[in-house]
Amino acid sequence: AAVWAAATGSESCRDTEECLGRPDVGGELSSLLQSHAPRSQPSKQALSSKVASGGAITEIQENYIVVNGRGYSRYSAHSALLGSYGSEFSLTAYIPPRLTFTEQPETAWLEGNTLFGTSVWIQSSQESLFDIDLSTNAIPAVEIEAGFNFNSSHDGKFYLKEIKFSSMFQLTQALNAETFEAMRKYMKEQMDRPRIVTGVWILIEGDEEHSSFCAGGSLDLKAEKIGKITVSGSGCRMSTWSFSPDSVMAYESAKIKFNKDDGTVASLEIDQATR
Repeated sequence: AAVWAAATGSESCRDTEECLGRPDVGGELSSLLQSHAPRSQPSKQALSSKVASGGAITEIQENYIVVNGRGYSRYSAHSALLGSYGSEFSLTAYIPPRLTFTEQPETAWLEGNTLFGTSVWIQSSQESLFDIDLSTNAIPAVEIEAGFNFNSSHDGKFYLKEIKFSSMFQLTQALNAETFEAMRKYMKEQMDRPRIVTGVWILIEGDEEHSSFCAGGSLDLKAEKIGKITVSGSGCRMSTWSFSPDSVMAYESAKIKFNKDDGTVASLEIDQATR
């Protein structure tokens, strides 16, 4: 049976429809892909399950989206930034986990450890399924790429771009820095099954051919006190820009596991879809 679980320990779904497939490696431009649930039993949460152009199957659900067979949570996405952390709601075991993000990321966790992932296009027929005005929440491509001329007549002008940590080991080392000893103690003793956001899908308004504005470059992310992350880079065709949780449409999270003896972070267990 399919399950949504941490990479090191699975937890059975109550309904097969809630379960998703194991992640596949996506290209630079892919589609929001549907899980392989039986056609005779469509998901109760499914908001969209349609064959998109080119034969790609698209699925957007109420509490998560599916990209290349992998589920990413939409729950409280507009409160999440890369590196935000918070608790799972007490006495709950939802799939995906329901999290409340109370703390913002630290620049020290982001430095030298972030990259762009793939891009996924939102079909015009899907725009209303996100229950927001996409044009209000989207980051215009003209703010990201220098010299970019946006063609407003382009069909399917909204897409999601993934930004994520490139190394869980490096993130663990950063969390274990002496500077964050008090923070780790707070997480371990005061938070219920704490999670940290390890990847976000941000909403961008722009043309298909401009989705690879930083292919091969290196990113520099800084957490701002005003609740935004500023993005710049070297070897990229982009200006310095920023995004807030309003532009985050879905995210990946990891459960923070602590060493019992000294309270340091032992591991980060990614919440993911597996079979």
